[in-house]
Amino acid sequence: MAEKTFIEALNNLQIAASEIGKQATTLEDSLKLFENGMKEAEFCKEILDKADQHITIYEKGTENA
Repeated sequence: MAEKTFIEALNNLQIAASEIGKQATTLEDSLKLFENGMKEAEFCKEILDKADQHITIYEKGTENA
């Protein structure tokens, strides 16, 4: 199975946030959605942090050229 993409994780996070906001969602379901949303947010943060590191390395490389 292919690894999840940033876009997929972000979409899952948006869905979780939307579902939590619905009045029909039980507390238990909201807690599960929150937990899953936090995992997706951490996944997205890791990808963005890696991208930021690559950009920083690239910028330092172009400054020294």
